[in-house]
Amino acid sequence: MSTEKDSMLRVRLTKRQSDELDAIINELQAQMPEASVTTSSIARYALEKYVSDYIAMRDGTKIFIEVSTADATEEDIKNLYGLLSKLFDETKENYSPMVHYMVGEILEPVMMRMASLMKPKNLEVKAGE
Repeated sequence: MSTEKDSMLRVRLTKRQSDELDAIINELQAQMPEASVTTSSIARYALEKYVSDYIAMRDGTKIFIEVSTADATEEDIKNLYGLLSKLFDETKENYSPMVHYMVGEILEPVMMRMASLMKPKNLEVKAGE
């Protein structure tokens, strides 16, 4: 369902970005078959989100933190998760619900990484087992 507009948007993407975009489109279409998900609709959404986030960052209504985990080992991530879990629990006990919520938002990327680490590497289930 590629259009000329979609093709023009993809020209600037790397192969990996294009492949990831295809995966996102396929996942969204599987979840919502009635929706028309295209490269241009995702690009429009991404631009709207970028502008909204930029305004929020400029106005100080949101805090954005970006931490690269590219060089971190699985053990590093697990240790960090343990430390941050203790911090998260402490905020629930000793601080306001808003502080607890904000700490949860900050920790979400680490929790997502942990979830990916806990997934089994190979799921080879033979028929009949």
